Amino acid sequence: MKILVLSRGVVGRDMASPGVRAYHMARVLAEQLPDAEVTLSAPNVPDIPSPHPRLQIIAYRNALTGFLQMLSHDIIISRNFPLHALALFPGKLLALDFYAAFYSEWLALSQRLPQRAARKLWMASRRHLVDLQLTMADYIVCSSERQRDVWAGALYALGLVTPSVFDRDASLRRLVDVVPYGVRSGRPQSKRPVLKGVVPGIGEHDKVLIWNGSVMEWFDALAVIRAMTRVSRVRDDIKLFFLGTEHPDKVTGLRYEPLRQAVELSKELGLYGRSVFFNEGWVPYDETGDYLAEADLGVCAGYDNLEARFAFRTRFVDLFWAELPIVCTRGDELAARVERESLGIAVPPEDPDAFAAGVLRLLDDGELYARYQRNVALVKEELSWERVMAPLVEFCRTGRSIAVPKRQRMPALLRRTIAHAAITARYLSVYRLIGRREQAETL
Repeated sequence: MKILVLSRGVVGRDMASPGVRAYHMARVLAEQLPDAEVTLSAPNVPDIPSPHPRLQIIAYRNALTGFLQMLSHDIIISRNFPLHALALFPGKLLALDFYAAFYSEWLALSQRLPQRAARKLWMASRRHLVDLQLTMADYIVCSSERQRDVWAGALYALGLVTPSVFDRDASLRRLVDVVPYGVRSGRPQSKRPVLKGVVPGIGEHDKVLIWNGSVMEWFDALAVIRAMTRVSRVRDDIKLFFLGTEHPDKVTGLRYEPLRQAVELSKELGLYGRSVFFNEGWVPYDETGDYLAEADLGVCAGYDNLEARFAFRTRFVDLFWAELPIVCTRGDELAARVERESLGIAVPPEDPDAFAAGVLRLLDDGELYARYQRNVALVKEELSWERVMAPLVEFCRTGRSIAVPKRQRMPALLRRTIAHAAITARYLSVYRLIGRREQAETL
C-alpha cells in the first residue's frame, strides 16, 4: 500500500499549521502502518529530514509532477484535491482533510476584495470548490464535532448520504470523522534564551503573554492590545509578544490590514516596544519551543461570528504542549474547553477590560495558575498526534470506503467540476478587468 499526503502548505523549517498537520499525519501513518510506504509531498523543496525510514518527503514542483505522484499511490490525503485529480478519481482512494470550516474563513478573507462583483464571484467559486471536494472524497476528516456537523450537513445537501450509505454506517463515522490538530510529544525545553533579557524591552523577570501564531481577519488582536493598556497601568512587568508576522504560506503579513492595524494601534497607545512586541518574520518550527518555554500565559482573541463557532484553534494546541494556562475569548470549541476544564480563563469577545482582568487574575494568583497548569498537562495525552490520528490510520489500514460508489458520483462530479471552472474563470476575468481599471485611474 502506497500513501501520499499532499500538503497544500509549506513543509520545512518555516511551516505553519497546514504544513505541520500534513507532516505529522505522514509521520504517524508511517509509524503505525508497517506495511505502507508513505510519501509527503509539498509545494516547496522541503529542508527538513524525514522523521521515519518509511516516510519520504518530496516536492511537487508543478501540476504534472503532482499528477504523476498521485498516479503512483493508492491512497491520497489532502486538504483539497487539484482539478487534475479528477482523472485519477476512479482508481484511487481520496481522503479529504477538511480540518477547518473553510467557507467561514473565506468569507472573512473575501473582505480583502473591495469590489463587490469580484468578492461575490470569488465566494461562489469557493462554494463550488467545497461541493467538488466533498463529491470527490471517499473519506473525510475534520478537527471537531462541530465541524463534523457542518460537513455531514453539506453531504446531506449534496445527496451524498444515500440509504445505502446510511445502512453501512448510520453514525456516518466511517465517512466523516474527527482527527483534531495534535499535540507534540514531551514538553518544550529552552535550548537558548530568546525572549527574557534578549528582546529589548522584555526583562529577565518579566511575565510574557504569547500570541502563538499569525494575525488573521478572524482574530481580534486589537482587543488584546487594548487590554494591555489596562494591564500596564497596574503592572509594568507584563509583556505581550506576537510570535509570527510574515506567514510561510503568504496568507498574512504586514501588507494585510489585520496585522498592520495591530502594529499601528500598539504605537498609537504608546505600547509598541514597551509592553507589546512583534516578532519579525516567522519562527522556525523546531524553535517555537524556545519561545513557548519562556512564556507565562497563552493568549488568543476572536470575534463573535460564524468562523469562531466552527473554529479549532490550532495555536491552542502548542499552548497545551507547553502546559501554559490560557486567556482567550469565548466562541470556539477549544475556548469552551478552556472554560469547562479550567485550563485558563475565557472572557466575552471584544471586551478588553475583561481580558485584562483575566490576565491579571491568573498572574496574580499563583495557586490558581498552578491548578490551571496541571489541568492543561492532562489534556496533552488525549490530543497527542498518535491518538487523534486513529480514525485516519484505520481508514488507510482497511482501504474501505462507505461513500456513494464512484460510478454513481461521477455525473455530479463532472457537473461540479465544470461549474467550479466556469465560475472561477468569470472571477478571474472580472478581477483582471477591475485591476486594469484601477491602474488606469491611478495613473
